[in-house]
Amino acid sequence: MRNFKVFMISFLTVYFAFNAFVYAKQRDMMYIPSVERVAPAEVGLDAVEEVALTTPSNIELTSWFARPQAERPTVLFFHGNAGAVNHRAYRFQELMAQGYGVFILGYPGYGGNAGEPSEPGFHEAAQLAYDYLQTSGVDSQDIVIYGESIGSGVAVQLAARVDARALVLEAPMSSATDVARVHYPLLVASFFLRDSFRSVEHIGRIDMPLLVIHGEKDAIIPLQLGEKLVEHAVEPKKLVVIEGAGHNNLSQYATGSIAREFIESL
Repeated sequence: MRNFKVFMISFLTVYFAFNAFVYAKQRDMMYIPSVERVAPAEVGLDAVEEVALTTPSNIELTSWFARPQAERPTVLFFHGNAGAVNHRAYRFQELMAQGYGVFILGYPGYGGNAGEPSEPGFHEAAQLAYDYLQTSGVDSQDIVIYGESIGSGVAVQLAARVDARALVLEAPMSSATDVARVHYPLLVASFFLRDSFRSVEHIGRIDMPLLVIHGEKDAIIPLQLGEKLVEHAVEPKKLVVIEGAGHNNLSQYATGSIAREFIESL
């Protein structure tokens, strides 16, 4: 009996120490930014301009913007947790080839921007980017909100607040809490996460067409979490499951073409 008590005390000590470590380091584990500042021309995007925006928190953020051709929509894009805007150069190339405008938000702490990555900072910056497009003459019905991976959590909450032509989500999560439960089942994720991105609580308030694209073999954000998000959304909504696709290779399965066909159908 005494040995069992010693074991339990040791186990609980290690368990709580591990939880304390994860709590302290969670944002370092969640966000994987590239901090290097790269200009659009360095990745072959001479027609793309850098836009400097200052948040209400007085943080200057540099984002990239390609203006649309006449009567073409503009995609307001929120990328995933790794890299920076320059790692999404292919997004500009495939959308600009169709005459689309593209604005990819530079997050706090990414791509040479000041600040630290956090959910409140991302949401603040997202609203700033949307407002910038409107003041630049882009009508709300010419804006397509597009979220990739953790960027889906940014896109969903923005779409719940504003008007736009459509919402496109690529490998989205119902919430970061649900993702944490998949990968860290021993953690009490709902109590530990500072940045929970609870998209499932906002998706039902979105009043615009929704497209969700998810890889069948996504091991980072499992398909069932994308399906859960779709279940809570209102019509019109469409789920496209790409057979054999994972998470980091999803863009290799013509997701750009799927998204453009959806947007054109509107």
